[in-house]
Amino acid sequence: MGVYHLMGLGRSPGAVTGPLSYLAFRYARWDQSDQEFFALSGEASHRETGRKVGDVQAIIIFTTKEILSGERPCFEYIENMEGKAEGCHKKGGENVTTVLRTVLKKTWSKISGNRKKGTIWWCTVDRRDIMDVYKKVVSVVQVLASQGGQGKEMWANLTGGNNVINLALELAATLSGNISRLYYVQAQDEKAEKCLYYTSEDGYWIDIPVMPVKFDEVHQHILQLLEEKGSMSLEELHSRSRQSELSVLGRDVSSMRAFRDVYLSPLWKQGLITGGESEYRIGPQWQLVKPYTDLLIEARKREVTLEALSETEDWIEKDTI
Repeated sequence: MGVYHLMGLGRSPGAVTGPLSYLAFRYARWDQSDQEFFALSGEASHRETGRKVGDVQAIIIFTTKEILSGERPCFEYIENMEGKAEGCHKKGGENVTTVLRTVLKKTWSKISGNRKKGTIWWCTVDRRDIMDVYKKVVSVVQVLASQGGQGKEMWANLTGGNNVINLALELAATLSGNISRLYYVQAQDEKAEKCLYYTSEDGYWIDIPVMPVKFDEVHQHILQLLEEKGSMSLEELHSRSRQSELSVLGRDVSSMRAFRDVYLSPLWKQGLITGGESEYRIGPQWQLVKPYTDLLIEARKREVTLEALSETEDWIEKDTI
């Protein structure tokens, strides 16, 4: 099982091709440091037998219709030698997707795990609308998370596109818990930023911690109760929760103190609920989080493949190279 890479794309093709060339370099070399770099990828049985893991199965790119159509062409770029910032300067002006497809045809075989064809999914978003971008990101994330026994492995690249796209990717990682790796690549200077391939091994790849927000069924149940009732005491919340069909609560938490410490305290610390034992209420942070969790819950109800999703939605399209 390979990795699905979720990425934003603006007018700099190197934001996509650079990290993939870096992955291809480390995948091919496969020394001890590279094995450690890919150590959390793939199935345990593959790693135990020394098989390579971490190959790229598909790239999912979130970008705008202006980028896809070529209305906003690519910036000037440098077709550099891998590991160096030296190379042939190009004026740009082409469709960014044309440059990407040309470069990826050269890179794909080095990182694809012997797949004969490369797969790109183009997702059209409104780069000024965080809810539009986030809804489409979590739709893709949940489709991939629902495939197979453990879902597909996903990494998110926060280098390309604009802040809205990258924020949506980070929110999806935080709220869903299904994106296993967040990263961006750091060019050492303005010249290196224009390069199509990675420019240096040292300091290039930056991992960002993924810190998922813990929202299990019990937390959602508590928040729903408080939304419906306006306010409830600790005793009322505990009683109502124990009467619910959430068997995990009845098994793990029998006393009000344990219920408060295990379930209410984390919500209170995050500002999702407020008040005290005599009267808990919805907190200010929940009003910020709820629209995103609602979209996530809606996306989880769709048990489809990316192919099926593309047949019903006009914003996602499959491409092969």
